[in-house]
Amino acid sequence: MGTTTAYKLGFGRYKERTLEWLFFNDPGYVWWMIKDDVHTQKLKGPTLPRFNDLVRRARRLRIPGTCKWCKMGKPISRMFLTQHTSGGLAKVDFDCDTCRPLGGSNTTHFQPGFFTPDAFRKYDKTGGKFMVQAIKQAYFKDPSYRMTQKRLEEFFGNPKNFL
Repeated sequence: MGTTTAYKLGFGRYKERTLEWLFFNDPGYVWWMIKDDVHTQKLKGPTLPRFNDLVRRARRLRIPGTCKWCKMGKPISRMFLTQHTSGGLAKVDFDCDTCRPLGGSNTTHFQPGFFTPDAFRKYDKTGGKFMVQAIKQAYFKDPSYRMTQKRLEEFFGNPKNFL
């Protein structure tokens, strides 16, 4: 897919931030935009199709590597989220489709993506940060990896990062 035009939000708290930036900095904002249909009301011209394409990709991450829980070397196919006692997200990890790593009292498996379910908390900015750090660790081996606009575009432009 290659490098694309950096489409920016023209509204709200992240006005002038790029769409790609949102996924790595506040994925909960993306899901709020979808849930409240803000994206179809506020994103104009080619920005809306670009947003929809990024959402499609963000829901279907292909986490690199193999499951660290099993000895079979199976590819990572699930993201598991553990709920904190406060109701927010406490832990994010990745596994294969057969392993059942131990989690907290409320651990749920999902397709890996930039997504935390509302079941944990309606808006969980801290949980979103945990999730992004886990994704950065999985892809870049560093949870604090700095995502420049060029790196954001390379990530979302690389089909190997998505199912």
